[in-house]
Amino acid sequence: MNTEELELLTDSKYRNYVAAVDKALKNFEYSSEWADLISALGKLNKVLQNNAKYQVVPKKLTIGKRLAQCLHPALPGGVHRKALETYEIIFKIIGPKRLAKDLFLYSSGLFPLLANAAMSVKPTLLSLYEIYYLPLGKTLKPGLQGLLTGILPGLEEGSEYYERTNTLLEKVASAVDQSAFYSALWGSLLTSPAVRLPGITYVLSHLNRKLSMEDQLYIIGSDIELMVEAVSTSVQDTSVLVQRSTLDLILFCFPFHMSQATRPDMIRILSAALHVVLRRDMSLNRRLYAWLLGFDNNGALIGPRSTRHSNPEEHATYYFNNFSKEMLVQAMIGILQVNGHGEESTLMQDLKPFRILISLLDKPELGPAILEDVLIEVFRTLYTQCKAELELQAEPSFNKDHTQLSSKLRENKKTAELIKTANLLFNSFEPYYMWDYIARWFEECCRRTLHARLQTGPGGGSEQSELPLTNFCLLVDFLLDIVSLETYIEIQTEHLPQLLLRMISALTSHLHTLHLSELTDSLRLCSKILSKVQPPLLSAGTDGILQLPSGHSSSIKEWENKKVTDLCFAAYWKNTFCVERKSGLSKSVLNLLQVFD
Repeated sequence: MNTEELELLTDSKYRNYVAAVDKALKNFEYSSEWADLISALGKLNKVLQNNAKYQVVPKKLTIGKRLAQCLHPALPGGVHRKALETYEIIFKIIGPKRLAKDLFLYSSGLFPLLANAAMSVKPTLLSLYEIYYLPLGKTLKPGLQGLLTGILPGLEEGSEYYERTNTLLEKVASAVDQSAFYSALWGSLLTSPAVRLPGITYVLSHLNRKLSMEDQLYIIGSDIELMVEAVSTSVQDTSVLVQRSTLDLILFCFPFHMSQATRPDMIRILSAALHVVLRRDMSLNRRLYAWLLGFDNNGALIGPRSTRHSNPEEHATYYFNNFSKEMLVQAMIGILQVNGHGEESTLMQDLKPFRILISLLDKPELGPAILEDVLIEVFRTLYTQCKAELELQAEPSFNKDHTQLSSKLRENKKTAELIKTANLLFNSFEPYYMWDYIARWFEECCRRTLHARLQTGPGGGSEQSELPLTNFCLLVDFLLDIVSLETYIEIQTEHLPQLLLRMISALTSHLHTLHLSELTDSLRLCSKILSKVQPPLLSAGTDGILQLPSGHSSSIKEWENKKVTDLCFAAYWKNTFCVERKSGLSKSVLNLLQVFD
């Protein structure tokens, strides 16, 4: 109770007024059907009108609560109309200053009404907003987000009240200033899925397409983080219409060649937008690809061009390589890492990154261009998810029974589905690509290890590269257990032997650099790859001679007798270590090489 009300309590007529309001409110407690509520509201209205001279409404908290209850969506329009009459009487009595002060008391019932109101109720409600809320001006700001959430459902295209609602929103924007209006609008879109479509429709209809976004920065609002979060959430909405409208907004507001948003914010929006490819909706994909390749929604070229007269294909390649490729790579890696290292997730969430990448590979300008940069993260994420599901121990998986591990992976429903989806992705590559990629990464890990140890000196042992050689061996070992090697016959007859050859070459070149543990893991991996190799089929006219990928010839007997190959391989390494390394180290490795005997 404020000072003004305390002073009025000295007036006996005001005390009678308070008692009359109390009595009228009691009627609500005894109401058992909607007709009783209309009667109770009528009695309250009469009390308020008879004492309008006081400009103060006693028991306002209880009255606000009762009126909000009378606006429940389940009640008929008659009760709603009668309650709105009460609101109007109160607003007339208290005036704009007191209404601004008590805005939260009366708005809690009004704001949710428009979305559920009968057609006969909507004009009365809109009139209340126009007559009593608009004059409040900047004092509306504390309740502005709620007001917009309450008004936006009326912005339904084709409806009788579309123009009136649109005009009301424009007047609210002018009353509170554009920046505050749009900040509240983004807040509404973020928290209220029901108003996303009308909210984004309003923004799109009020964008000036002839001006750049830099000339309309008020649309961002006072907090760009809020807008980015709202856009990221809306583009993942369950409604295709909301997603489509949000992509239209992104196309105009966030082109890659402009700098309205920071790089992390752009990556955040792109990460959210990439999920639309999972719907396999052409209208969504077309907008996403246009954004990434430098086109507007109508297919017109936007942004800088490589040459003055570049054709669409050249422009798309130039724009993607210069403006959006790096962000797409980072967004894709971010999606993979969130799924690989996040909290416990559902199967559908775990499969999303792989399915997104599969969909992107269908677009020649996008998927193949980023594959080189994201595939290693695909391997890591797949391993991490399977490891988390089976609660594998930290020690290298080549210490385990491979048959048992592979069986466990396929028996578990979640890991089986992960492996199935991963193989769907891997099978979309050329047969040689994945094994060539692994070979290049193995060589790169060896080079990074050499570089790191040259930097730290002979005694340095604590250096950490981005992907240590031992960890990479662990990943490849895991992949050999889950990848379908039988899909293409040349994998086991050509590509795995070529991988083995390149690994041996890399190990030989970096023999002095690698630690014993790294050599141990690498040789065990070589042994496993060797166990997967199959002798190639002879074509007619080869006279029993095989052409290996390296260009060396070998007779079929050497491939049929795997023991000979194993022993030759072991003998080569035994000889190398005896000559090149200390005796103690050689002895350890010689013990290790017994795996070939």
